[in-house]
Amino acid sequence: MKAAIHQPHYLPWLGYMDKMAKADKFIILDEVQLTDRSPMVRNKFWGFNGKEEMLSLSIQKKGYREKMAKDIKLFEIRQVQDRHRKYFEYNYKRAAFYEEIMGQLQPIFEKPYENLIDIEMDTVLMIKRCLGIQTQLVYQSELSYDRQSRKSDLMQALSSAVGADIYISGNGARKYMDEESFAREGIRVAYQKFSYPVYSQFGRKEFVPNLSSLDMLFHLGIEEAGKVFWDNVEKGKECI
Repeated sequence: MKAAIHQPHYLPWLGYMDKMAKADKFIILDEVQLTDRSPMVRNKFWGFNGKEEMLSLSIQKKGYREKMAKDIKLFEIRQVQDRHRKYFEYNYKRAAFYEEIMGQLQPIFEKPYENLIDIEMDTVLMIKRCLGIQTQLVYQSELSYDRQSRKSDLMQALSSAVGADIYISGNGARKYMDEESFAREGIRVAYQKFSYPVYSQFGRKEFVPNLSSLDMLFHLGIEEAGKVFWDNVEKGKECI
C-alpha cells in the first residue's frame, strides 16, 4: 500500500494533486506548525497583466507559531473571499470553462470559515473531486504514532501507522530522508516524478507552469483537465 504525506494547501498546484493521485492513502499533516509564506496559505496564479500573483489567506497572528495547523484561526476571511472571487472574475472570465469552475468555487467563497484548515481542505477536496482522484485522505491527528518524531522519522512513523509498504516522497526531502530507517520497518521510499503538463492558456504568449490546479481547470474544464492530469500521472508512475 502506497502512502504520501503533505500539509493542507490552499488551492494547491498540480504537483500536490499528482502525489495524492499516486498514493492509496494521503496523510494530511494537521498537527504541524504553519510554515510562513508557504502554499499552506497561498498559491500562484498568472493575471491578465502578465504578472505572477499570489492569492493569500490571512490568519490571526497572535501565538500562531505555537499552534498546530488545525488550530490556526483565519483573519478577515469575508474580505479575503470577496477579493479572491473578484480576482477570478477579472482574470478568468474569458477562459473557456469559467462558469463551470466558478460553480465549483462559489460555495468556498460563501462559507463562513473560522479555521484555516477548513478552507484549505475544502479547496483540496474540490480539486480532488474535479480531477476524479479516489485516494483516501487520513488526518495526522487521527493516527497513533510517536508524536516526538520529526522530519524523516515522522514520515516513517506516519507511514507505518497507516500500514504502508511504499512511501512516496517529494524530491525536496531527499537531503534528510533516512531510507534505511524506512527499510527496517519494511517500507520502501519512492520519489515522486512529476513534470508539469502543457495545455492551452487563454491570452498568454508562452505557457506558464507551476500555477494552482485551478488554472488548468478554468482553461480545459473538468472533463479534459481530468484526461490531461491522469495521462501525466501515468507518465510518472515508473518511480513507484
